[in-house]
Amino acid sequence: MLKSSKFNYLFNATASAIVVIVAVTPANALPGQNVSSVVKWAKTRSQLPTLTYNSEAHGYEGTKGKLYFYADVTSEDGTVTKEGITVGGSGLKFTTKNANAVKLLQNIYNSQIANDFQKSRYVTKIGRDLYYRGQKFAYITAEVQGGSSLQIIPLRNLQEFIDNAKYCQTNQCDI
Repeated sequence: MLKSSKFNYLFNATASAIVVIVAVTPANALPGQNVSSVVKWAKTRSQLPTLTYNSEAHGYEGTKGKLYFYADVTSEDGTVTKEGITVGGSGLKFTTKNANAVKLLQNIYNSQIANDFQKSRYVTKIGRDLYYRGQKFAYITAEVQGGSSLQIIPLRNLQEFIDNAKYCQTNQCDI
């Protein structure tokens, strides 16, 4: 009886530790990760659509209700270079002060990403796009026809995205 009690105690302690680890480190897929990881992750998120490959867009995309999600894969090694969410017709605006937008990011990704966006620092505006620097990622928001969009990009690429946007203001770019 004593061995059974020890086994149950160890089993319960191990199971509890696993639950805590999973709760503290929720699965998420972000720019910089392999696209297969992102596609698998998207299948686990009830808010996200099923993603399909779009060769013209060089990535995976899908629409579910008023939400459009995409993951760009422009690198040859299958690494996601940016992810985007567009919400149309709901009145939701991606701003650092909009609680509903922050909550959506928390539901799709996790509280760390939501907090990183919420605490991010405004950098500049180019055309319709607003650029923000977080601690973990950089963010680009824009009001688009009938909705609001948010892009998540690697922090190290923020200046490159800004420079490209400035260049495209005076030159014809294939976006």
